[in-house]
Amino acid sequence: MGRGTVVGAPALILTLSLLAPVAAEADYRFEEGVYLGPARLMVDWADTMDRASRQQPLLDACLEQLAACERPLRGLYALVERARELSRERQLYLVNRYLNKRRYRRDRSREVESLLAGQRVRLPNRWSTLVEFMRRGGDCADYATSKYQLLRALDVPVEDLRVVVAYDRATREHHAVLAVRQPDGTAWLLDSDDRIHRSRPFGYRFVYALNETSIWDHELDAETWSEILQREEST
Repeated sequence: MGRGTVVGAPALILTLSLLAPVAAEADYRFEEGVYLGPARLMVDWADTMDRASRQQPLLDACLEQLAACERPLRGLYALVERARELSRERQLYLVNRYLNKRRYRRDRSREVESLLAGQRVRLPNRWSTLVEFMRRGGDCADYATSKYQLLRALDVPVEDLRVVVAYDRATREHHAVLAVRQPDGTAWLLDSDDRIHRSRPFGYRFVYALNETSIWDHELDAETWSEILQREEST
């Protein structure tokens, strides 16, 4: 999805984001999100995390020894060797710029019904793992996911990372960035155009966020979600 196609999320969240007011530029904090549940609730994302887990031995071997790297992964060995000696801030800049140089490729998508009558949204076929992204490139969701996995390889804690999907009012499309929590509680947003936003960009309306353990919503409050889930269970 570059600065475009919607990522695999509950269609209701995505539809409501089109109607929401523009967010003013301000610090982004993880506490803003309403916890929805474990990551396995989003099937496409859970499948990506499963593939990443199965590919982890291949990635670990490459990061330990250059000779063990297949050609598309060799750059990761040099990057990680260099990044381990850097501050967390410098690691973020290095990872962001390095992965943003990979080839952009729009994901094929499918159209599905939303929970709102008459509404349809487009969802991608799947997210890419870091290994898959290094082999063939990807869209903005794949950039964000790959940065997530590479920073995990640099020992950034899972609780400090979230892939955030936003509706960009400027392009009228959904867009994914990686949020990294800072020591002061704010988060920096690693974008696919090499920028690192230290506050929420004007015009980005955050829709939902996720990591390998959990999913959070930025559009609806917990009470509304409870009503939606009860309604779905009764149908």
